[in-house]
Amino acid sequence: MQWAEMKRITADLAQISGVSMRLCDAELATIQLSGDDAPLPIFRMLPTTSQQIERAITAQGDFLALGIFAEQQLTGYLIAGPCATESYRLARIMGHCLLGADQEVTIHDDHIKVPELAVDLAATDSDNDALVVRRYASQNRLMAAIAQGDTARLPEMIAETSSLDVETFFSRIPNRQLRSAKNILYVFNTMCRIAAERGNISPVVLDRVSSHYAVAIEQMRSLDYHQRLVDEMATQYCEIVAARRDNHYSRKVNQALQFIYRHYQSDLSLAEIARAAQAAPTYLSRCFKQETGETVFEFINRYRVRMAQQFLRHRPESVTDVAFRVGFNNVTYFNRTFKRYTGMTPLAYLRGSTPTVAQ
Repeated sequence: MQWAEMKRITADLAQISGVSMRLCDAELATIQLSGDDAPLPIFRMLPTTSQQIERAITAQGDFLALGIFAEQQLTGYLIAGPCATESYRLARIMGHCLLGADQEVTIHDDHIKVPELAVDLAATDSDNDALVVRRYASQNRLMAAIAQGDTARLPEMIAETSSLDVETFFSRIPNRQLRSAKNILYVFNTMCRIAAERGNISPVVLDRVSSHYAVAIEQMRSLDYHQRLVDEMATQYCEIVAARRDNHYSRKVNQALQFIYRHYQSDLSLAEIARAAQAAPTYLSRCFKQETGETVFEFINRYRVRMAQQFLRHRPESVTDVAFRVGFNNVTYFNRTFKRYTGMTPLAYLRGSTPTVAQ
């Protein structure tokens, strides 16, 4: 059975049953989701034959996993759940859809035990329950906006999340509000990274963004900059997802861009970038200008200036140090280029941007 047919069956089953259906590859990576994105349980066993269904019985409801085979070779799974009732009947329907009405499936039950907790939930103090529910819902909406690259709705989601009594967390470590705020920001950085990963952003890109903000958080010297970092982190991750979604560049231009992003601090040449993109230099230069509206080196300079702004905002370095860090070999040329793209000199920007670290 072809994947296109499997996708149609997945969507039809979800519509008919009202139960979320997930089509996965052999590594349990989701190919198609029809319904709610409920977290999957950890199946202790998975089907090893086409006529076997694994049923995981959990507190959420039942989850059904049916293997998809091609010539006795496992190619993926069809997973349904959570299902509150009639999971046995749904399992039979899934088997009939994939194997035919004359085929019966065997259901193996896996009762997933709820582990004992080492925390006394009845005795542990907690925040107002209604506020906790609102906070989690707000965070989920913010993560959804980032995962979808929804830059239009992001400011509303940030404001909603920030309004939910965040100051309460600043006192988690008595007499050390700044340390508490940094801990919260580390968690927020991770939350944004996970959301952007759901938007299919490369782990390599995310690791570099996350590492950049980890340094900025640790160097924060005052609670005054907490909200600024929240805004900047959420916006940066969201814009990365949006850029990927809206990216209609050709494969060779994309390869050139990725090479520039990774090596912008080096002394780049057109020939070197063209080799990375597996293209002739003149051909790449022409395509790059047509698709981005800039020459290769105009783009490199603008990107270097953007990175320089990040360093000037967050790290205690001199203008000269920043110039060399972002790939400029001449400070005068750096100053001129920086002013062309920002309207001010690097020194004026440094003095006017209210850096997040003491100068």
